[in-house]
Amino acid sequence: MENQKHGFIPLYRSILKKPWAKDVYLRTLWDNLLFAAQRQPYTARFKGREWHLSAGQLVTTAADLGLGLCDRNGQPVSRDAVVRMLKVFEREGMISMEGEKQKGTVITITNYAEYAQKTDDLPAHEAAHTAAHDKASNGAGSEGMAAHEAAQTPAQHEQQYINNNIKRSSFENSDESPNSPYENDFPVKPDTAISSPKGNKWGSHDDLYCAEWIAGLVASIRPAVRKPNLTTWANDVRLMREIDGRTHREICELFKWASRDAFWCSNILSPAKLRAKWDTLSLQRDATPRRAAAPALDYNNTDWIHGVIE
Repeated sequence: MENQKHGFIPLYRSILKKPWAKDVYLRTLWDNLLFAAQRQPYTARFKGREWHLSAGQLVTTAADLGLGLCDRNGQPVSRDAVVRMLKVFEREGMISMEGEKQKGTVITITNYAEYAQKTDDLPAHEAAHTAAHDKASNGAGSEGMAAHEAAQTPAQHEQQYINNNIKRSSFENSDESPNSPYENDFPVKPDTAISSPKGNKWGSHDDLYCAEWIAGLVASIRPAVRKPNLTTWANDVRLMREIDGRTHREICELFKWASRDAFWCSNILSPAKLRAKWDTLSLQRDATPRRAAAPALDYNNTDWIHGVIE
């Protein structure tokens, strides 16, 4: 992922362009990693030992990161779910990880220096700031200029730059700017087969086909069940594929197994439920002894009768 370094708003927009960004947990986790990373070399004490961290690094565990990702009921995300999300960032080339799962993992943000670059180091900000000072000096005199320079701090410059970005963002997304390139926060993907009106939920042709197959299976088990929202179902299938690393075949196979289980057949009736209980279902399926296939009968072979009739 190409790192952006021209302010928080453009950075966030660049993140929204990524396929994984529609998952609010992934976006929040990425924000948490950026904010938790050290801005300069630092020795941290974590899990009873010292960790020598460089800029752009943090030491943590998946369980600890999960505590910062809670649902509306305050329930934190599981450790396994966090690990899967971190793998997404790793595949995108956004982070690298090393260490032990329980004792601590050092996460390194790729090109962190660009994310953390101070705004007063940016060419655009420097030019605007210089022009503003030149204009002030023409009207107010050198004493006022000197007082202004003394009062301004890097933190104030940075806050002012962020405020400017926010104002520009508000204008671009208002009715006053009909030609704004950011009118659609969720641009339609080339392989989209189905999408919600806002574009925040979508699925490919294969995602939709998988969702329709699951819907057909559910209808055969529970004929009275309400017709599903295929957009939501295809989106859930896509999330399992993109975020969790499942294939369409794996999704269908596990759902089929659940539909034949005496307990799960009435509890797993949608891709969202399947995703939520994936680990539990997989463990139970793998623990279930499978019957050996019976050999095909050969009606011309009567060896089976030996020992039955003396």
